[in-house]
Amino acid sequence: MLENGLTYTCTRTVEEHHLAAHVGSGDLRVLATPSMIALMEEAAMHCAAPHIEDTQTTVGGHIAASHLKPTAPGHTITATAT
Repeated sequence: MLENGLTYTCTRTVEEHHLAAHVGSGDLRVLATPSMIALMEEAAMHCAAPHIEDTQTTVGGHIAASHLKPTAPGHTITATAT
């Protein structure tokens, strides 16, 4: 059973395959919004995983996000799910 207050943080270094020009969500060599959202979803999955059965997984969700600054390759990003 999931409880309020659970939290998990994922950290990643931005690489070529995370970039908008590579993903196809833009033409710049900066972090793609879909890559940012994927990291957020990964944090949510890991947040829930220890609290559900081995035969269960997480699906669906609500994401409210702003992506306001470019992040170049080599920089570190984090996403925290609560």
